[in-house]
Amino acid sequence: MKTFESRVKEGVPSLVAFMHAGSQDATEIKRLAEEVKAKYGERVNLMRVDASYDHRLKRQYDIKAYPTWILFKSGEELMRETGRKTADQLEKMVERAF
Repeated sequence: MKTFESRVKEGVPSLVAFMHAGSQDATEIKRLAEEVKAKYGERVNLMRVDASYDHRLKRQYDIKAYPTWILFKSGEELMRETGRKTADQLEKMVERAF
């Protein structure tokens, strides 16, 4: 299994949702991730991180609000947004990495 760090360092864009699994947003984030994955397939990595559990990543990426969406490519953070998003908004984020 690949680690978080190895996945975000790949040349494939990685869209990561830092979230709290017990929140009302968790189900919506899963649905949105599935929609984006259906459109882009293997051209994008989609990950969800329960930042309330993974304190190391929460500190490393300075997560202060849930959800926080970070787009990575080749290990570089390309952009960051917080709050609820639509599938269209997430697709626009991903498009910036191509």
